[in-house]
Amino acid sequence: MENIEKITNTLQSLGLSDHEAKIYLAVLRRGKANVTDIAKESQINRTALYLYLDNLLKQNLLQKTFKGKRIYYIPKNPNKLLTILERRKKKAREILPMLTQMYNTASEKPVVKFYEGKDGMRSIYREMTKTPQILWSIFSADRYYAAFSQKDGEEFLNNIYESGGQLRDLVENTTEGKRYVKENLTHKIGKSKLLPKDFEFDVDLMISGNKIAMISLTNLIGIVIENKEMARLQKNFLQFMWRKI
Repeated sequence: MENIEKITNTLQSLGLSDHEAKIYLAVLRRGKANVTDIAKESQINRTALYLYLDNLLKQNLLQKTFKGKRIYYIPKNPNKLLTILERRKKKAREILPMLTQMYNTASEKPVVKFYEGKDGMRSIYREMTKTPQILWSIFSADRYYAAFSQKDGEEFLNNIYESGGQLRDLVENTTEGKRYVKENLTHKIGKSKLLPKDFEFDVDLMISGNKIAMISLTNLIGIVIENKEMARLQKNFLQFMWRKI
């Protein structure tokens, strides 16, 4: 009984329905059977049998034979099951390129993470500064130092240094911003430039690799977007500004 259950489950995994598996096994055990025999052996209602028998005939697992006016069903060699499996594999291979394209398209959809609170802002800076690439940044030194301690700042810069990255800062033109650029606090890992005096903004921006971070240190909310096309566009804007200053 345990073997029959195992065989039935395996047949279902090949695509046969529960009833089709039971009918196929009923015919296989008898070698040749009419509808009455199959209904009795499989315990499936005779009226419903015909649909399942037709499916098994189409899959080339059974064939019809006649004795007088009576129709009998006989099983094909069980090797036909391998043919079914190969046919399913072939169909899978045919649609695989389309499935792969759909998967790749879905994988390229932006991943957006939302953060809030001072710990959330630290998490964003830690994620963005642990990079071996150039980190492009436009920020307000006033808001930065109001939100973070000197220890925080040293940690973020050290993350870039230890990761082998570089920093390019575009800094708001304020007294604190001028001090930041003049003291060249990032000299070990990069360069900083002052923005024009009339350039005002409320949200700081960082781009590294395929990630963009937008941060409001006033409201302590921020998001990180992971998408290479968006990141490339934002990086191009900052690179353009860098060259023009």
